[in-house]
Amino acid sequence: MIKNRKAAEEFILKYIDKLIPGSKNTGFYKMIFSNMSDQEFDTYINDLESGKRFLILTAPNFSDKSLSVERNLNIAKELKHDFFQKLWIEGEGDNATYLTPIKYMVVDVPVRRPSQILIKKISVPKNTKTVDALTGQVTGESKGAKISYPELQVTAAMGLDNCMIELMKYRGGDQRGGIALTSMLSKLGTANLKVLSNYASGVESTKTLKTFLTAAHLRSTL
Repeated sequence: MIKNRKAAEEFILKYIDKLIPGSKNTGFYKMIFSNMSDQEFDTYINDLESGKRFLILTAPNFSDKSLSVERNLNIAKELKHDFFQKLWIEGEGDNATYLTPIKYMVVDVPVRRPSQILIKKISVPKNTKTVDALTGQVTGESKGAKISYPELQVTAAMGLDNCMIELMKYRGGDQRGGIALTSMLSKLGTANLKVLSNYASGVESTKTLKTFLTAAHLRSTL
């Protein structure tokens, strides 16, 4: 059990107010604490310590009371917490694992899964018999799901460059390269981007856009 509930409440309220001085967050927590029994408060504090629950702040857009990086760093210094840590970087291939000479900010941030990766959003072409002449992509009854810009950003952030080349080029409308990809997968069960590059003919949608621009007497670098 918490030995001094009043001191615990005052500590939380003090730093909640310091994070966004004058905001409604302090009053919000006062209301929550006033409706908690000692047992509920004890459970709440234990959940905070274990990481099961977190203190939450409300910071509306365009409010004159907002968070400040400088203020947060000062509060962290006061609480003897260091946001900056040296990182161990795992080496690839013959490169050795090393510790970074400088510190980087390390914080927990919320992550929201894009709706596009949900199973119900996934569709895979049954075959490649029907192809759109303008885009070079599979269409009609067997049309598959497209890769969205948010998905592409996530893929790029993860450093999956080869995946982007496969999805945006060989599965995205490069007809000769796509045929070579399908053939390699059918015969070998695997595919190699270096080999596929010998069969690449360019994405059809890019050629189509260039044709449209030319027809409109617009020069492009496509």
